[in-house]
Amino acid sequence: MTVTPEERDAMLRLRNIMEGNNTPAARTSTASIVESAGTVELAGPGQVTNADISAMANVLQRLNSISNNVVDDMITESVGDIKSADALMTEKISNGIKVGRYQILTKEDPYRIAGKQFYSIYNSLTNNTIADDITLYETAISVVRLLNSGKFTNDTTVRKLFELDDSYTSHKVDAITYKRRINSSKDQVKKDIYESRLQASMDRCMFAKKALNSLSKQCL
Repeated sequence: MTVTPEERDAMLRLRNIMEGNNTPAARTSTASIVESAGTVELAGPGQVTNADISAMANVLQRLNSISNNVVDDMITESVGDIKSADALMTEKISNGIKVGRYQILTKEDPYRIAGKQFYSIYNSLTNNTIADDITLYETAISVVRLLNSGKFTNDTTVRKLFELDDSYTSHKVDAITYKRRINSSKDQVKKDIYESRLQASMDRCMFAKKALNSLSKQCL
């Protein structure tokens, strides 16, 4: 923003007057004698002219315009940039986080085989549950980012994230189940079978997580 010498003098005069300091007369080139609507103003020390007030008003108006433009630019940028939107809208709550219109709540169940900690997604505006029993945090945050960007729950990527989380959870439960059977069985033949199935379940579990992490990166 460019401030003219006249506007700078006007601001300096007004500040000095408000602070009770001696004020120099306005520049002859701008307001020693000011004609406004047919009226002549003599600008002496300690006096505020209409020209001074008008100059200050112009500066303030331009400052306000610049401030509004900066805010508008931030809002516009955040709509197209999910990372910026998250930074502007993410807040910590007692049992999770709130990101935009949605909450990711952390829950616990000591009897849950896939892990006692899991996540749920809620719509903060409607209190509707979007998803429950999510095993991986990566799934929850990726889905919330997509929903805040305008996607719906039936979007292909959202559904794929849920499917991969379900697959990871299912194979993890299988792996834990076979591990328990190995420890409890005394039959070596059965143990060998369980170990084979355990390894297969672990492989599928890691494959699902790898695919989910890859898809999650596309949501950043």
